[in-house]
Amino acid sequence: MSLFVWKKYAALAAMACCAAPVLAAGSAGVDPAQVIAESSQMKITAQDLETDLQRIPAQYRAEVLANRQRLSKILENLVINKTLAAQARSAGIDKEADMTRQIQNAAEKMLAQEQLNRVVNAVPLPDFTQTAREQYQLNTDKYTEQPTVHASHILIDTKSRSAEEALELARKVREQAVAGSKKFDELALEYSDDPSAKSNKGDLGFFEAKRMVKPFADTAFAMNTPGEISEPVKTQFGYHLIQFHESKPRTVRTFDEVKDKIIQGEREKFQNEQRKKLLSDILSDPSLKLNEEAADRFLSRMPIAADPKASSAGKH
Repeated sequence: MSLFVWKKYAALAAMACCAAPVLAAGSAGVDPAQVIAESSQMKITAQDLETDLQRIPAQYRAEVLANRQRLSKILENLVINKTLAAQARSAGIDKEADMTRQIQNAAEKMLAQEQLNRVVNAVPLPDFTQTAREQYQLNTDKYTEQPTVHASHILIDTKSRSAEEALELARKVREQAVAGSKKFDELALEYSDDPSAKSNKGDLGFFEAKRMVKPFADTAFAMNTPGEISEPVKTQFGYHLIQFHESKPRTVRTFDEVKDKIIQGEREKFQNEQRKKLLSDILSDPSLKLNEEAADRFLSRMPIAADPKASSAGKH
């Protein structure tokens, strides 16, 4: 996108940020017919923008509105779609029989989804607190945070040198680190063969034991003094020097900490069951009849794509 166009959409985004949230709140302070963008072929109103924003789940809408770039992209797509749609109408495409059926089919799908959502949302929700507590008690491991260690490392690999050379270099680097002639992160930048060292200076952040190969994890989790530097640790990658920073013990999150998340999961499970029941009721309607003969005739006229496996079976 050119700088000129980007600036234009950024300005439109600013207008939308003011208009759309108010409309979403149902305020009469913003005219739904307020023009957000227009050209010789189309016009986008505040109501058009609000309608398009309804596609975004409500919990994410504020985040989108606060992001100038994402909102500008939405406006850009609206401009493109409305312009092309206007051109299609001018060409009479919307009056073509096949297109008319597709438009009607799309409308019915939208109505069906909206009806499904409304029926499901109208079902009173039970109190899931007791169910959530039972789920918590049955799945304590699910809400347990395993012990973690925060450490940095320097890798001296054995790809570009022999194991003996790697071990000798690792010992020399460790001597510098222990003596304090250079900081560990400086040595990581200078010597580490781990590609990520260029950006993180060897700092691995917090990690669980299972994230690391066993010799590395065993050494890191046995350390407990901040600043402590291990002897060279051999793994399939080479030799590592590990600097220990801190650790966090195994902790179990309390019920109050996870209650809302469990209840949300139970609510979604309940509503999914309501959806399944509604769809099942529709398909089991006694008045529903299938004209199998007509369906078979229809299917017999449909082109059947050749099986690519069958076509290649005769090749040698």
